[in-house]
Amino acid sequence: MFALLFAGAQSAQIQGRAAMDTRQYVAHSYMLQGVGREEASRRALEYFCDSVRVGSARKASADLAHYRDNDAGLAAQRECRKAMEGRVARNAARTDVTGYMALFSHPRVSEIFATRPGYPLYTIPFTRVFGLVLGLWAASLVATVLASGLVVLILRMLGVCVPVALLGQVLYYALPTGKEAMLPLCEGLLLCALLAALAGCVRTLQGHIRSGTALSVSAFAGAACVKYAQTLLAVAGIAAVTALFVGVRRVRRREISRPHCAVLAVTAAFAVALQLVVSVLGLPGTRSSLQDLLTVHYTRSMVPDPLSEFLRLSVAFWREWLRDALVHPLVLLLLAAGAWGAFRHHRAFGCLIVGIAVAGVVNQAGHPETSMGPRLMVMAMLLPVCGIPLLVESHARRYGRRGPDAVRPPRPGRRTPTAEAASR
Repeated sequence: MFALLFAGAQSAQIQGRAAMDTRQYVAHSYMLQGVGREEASRRALEYFCDSVRVGSARKASADLAHYRDNDAGLAAQRECRKAMEGRVARNAARTDVTGYMALFSHPRVSEIFATRPGYPLYTIPFTRVFGLVLGLWAASLVATVLASGLVVLILRMLGVCVPVALLGQVLYYALPTGKEAMLPLCEGLLLCALLAALAGCVRTLQGHIRSGTALSVSAFAGAACVKYAQTLLAVAGIAAVTALFVGVRRVRRREISRPHCAVLAVTAAFAVALQLVVSVLGLPGTRSSLQDLLTVHYTRSMVPDPLSEFLRLSVAFWREWLRDALVHPLVLLLLAAGAWGAFRHHRAFGCLIVGIAVAGVVNQAGHPETSMGPRLMVMAMLLPVCGIPLLVESHARRYGRRGPDAVRPPRPGRRTPTAEAASR
């Protein structure tokens, strides 16, 4: 029922959502289907500029200064085509454009997206059946609904009752996870794969080591095909927080179970293996990401000392981010409530979900820019999605055993009226 309501609400905006990165994924998808590079780039350009037209028309229709002379976004569409077609024509003559690299931007930018085949492959069946516009919307919807179902599954595996588990589904739709997952970008599929891996880790913690490990490794591998950099951060974050948890238990001389060690071993080994694959294949890494950021996607000259410039930008970004977070503290409160609920209900699971949240914060730290909104930090929002229902469940269990109006047990050494009457 919640999925149907969500689908009905999202049908209000099927077109007009395309981001700049959507062009790269659409062109990649066409090239995987055998379309030539230039033709694939032009088809993606048509979709993107039509989305610009729709978005511009909607904005102008409700704008006080432009609603009288609203041209249905045609001027914005013409400007988009003029700029993009010129860029495609210039890059078509370059010799350093290879593989599945599109022609919209600098080859170093296109190279980053050419190493992410997961999302373009995923969208092919949807676009062939429903067409490009409706197909991309349907692909995002299926990934979002599937991810919300995995949230319910994980919470049920942790012993949460059905109504509270459905709260997790609603939170996934209502928080930035739902909004970002519905964009024609790879974040929705990435979150779905990470939640499947999280379910595998939970199953491992419950003692089903073989099946849980197989599920988590398969899901992490799928997530790496979607976006290997964020997957590496997520797996490394889980391994780091789980290692801290195991280390604290060892210091306190408490028992360390085999499932805990299995989760730590699998995530640490996968993180090392993925980093080796990135190094061996020569995939774009941290240095390329820094230059892409500081040169504004290679539209400016290369930065000779990227580290100092990055630190300077990061200090300014986090100062403004913290200022805004203190004025509008909803995000901080959601993260704090999620962490409290996760650790209160199940500490080992708390390590898993906090590790993914830390990865989201680190990913935002690696891209200190305000233009992309909450998309870079969307992994962190899985913490309140899973943690708040666990917090509700913990309090429900507490008051289920002893209601708020129940008589408190007497303090040691104090005689109750019943005991005094019996002594008499």
